[in-house]
Amino acid sequence: MNAFRCAGLTLGSLPPGPRAMITDVPGVRVGHYTLIEDVKGSAIRTGVTAIVPPGDPYAEPLAAGIFVLHGHGKATGLWQIQDLGELETPILLTNTLAVFSCAEALLTWTLKRHPQARSVNPVVLECNDGWLSTIEFRPLQEKHALLALDAASEEVAEGCVGAGTGMIAFGYKSGIGTASRIVDPYTVGALALPNMGRREDFVPPSPLALSPFGGEAGSEGMGGSLIVVLATDAPLLPAQLARLCRRGLLGAARTGAPADTGSGDFFLAFSTTLRLPRDAKSVAVEIIPDRSRLMGELYRAAAEATQEAIYSALLAATPLTGREGRSPPIFRPKNR
Repeated sequence: MNAFRCAGLTLGSLPPGPRAMITDVPGVRVGHYTLIEDVKGSAIRTGVTAIVPPGDPYAEPLAAGIFVLHGHGKATGLWQIQDLGELETPILLTNTLAVFSCAEALLTWTLKRHPQARSVNPVVLECNDGWLSTIEFRPLQEKHALLALDAASEEVAEGCVGAGTGMIAFGYKSGIGTASRIVDPYTVGALALPNMGRREDFVPPSPLALSPFGGEAGSEGMGGSLIVVLATDAPLLPAQLARLCRRGLLGAARTGAPADTGSGDFFLAFSTTLRLPRDAKSVAVEIIPDRSRLMGELYRAAAEATQEAIYSALLAATPLTGREGRSPPIFRPKNR
């Protein structure tokens, strides 16, 4: 179970999946590579997180959609998803200056499986961990991203792992968070990388009171960023997946995410069951009507799972001291 559920907390009206993780969507796997070391007296606190869809995403791309709330980010691969509505590689999350080494890793990963490929659209999303990690050293290499891909499994480690290692949200230590919702017969899962907001922005789930433990408030006054990846086994069209992303935005807003001027707020959603085979001349699909009750519940699921995933990232975080001795506080629910 995710950290939110392990704390005895609940949120929303829809039930979570058995793990309360994005991997409740059948076939989806998540892996991390975490890099914590000190180099020349400087702290490296960073990593890579891989979200691996089922099957062969290059041979049979998955239907996908995106929404960019604020574009101060260095993501790769989003234009092709926006125009063609398909995802053809795993998704990597990392720090701002490691985007391009991670993109190289996705090229290597894909070309190993499809040496005949002459065009690959690697999808990498990022948040800046420079307040805690010496990001300018660019320690993450292609091999580290490949290790994250190799480590992908159904159990998702949360908190200060992978891309979440050096993250801060609302002045507290943050990290990787995940959640899911069941909309029978389908599942919607979310994985969040929150790295945004000031202490005064934060809206904890009522009636939860949060008790900070130690440290100094992190990166006050910085814009920060937010990445949310949504997965579902509902056979949604690319335009519907883009709308699912926008409902994820509603969940983020409920936590207090401010979408500041310096933020890169990216939402990406994909369907594991609507595949678009590369050589197919046509695809027969089961369409969920836009005005159906089921579509409305899937939208609700995206909002609830995103909100819970952000809270879970904060609740799963553990103490970490980074560059210049900075150590942002963690928090835990009072009286639990």
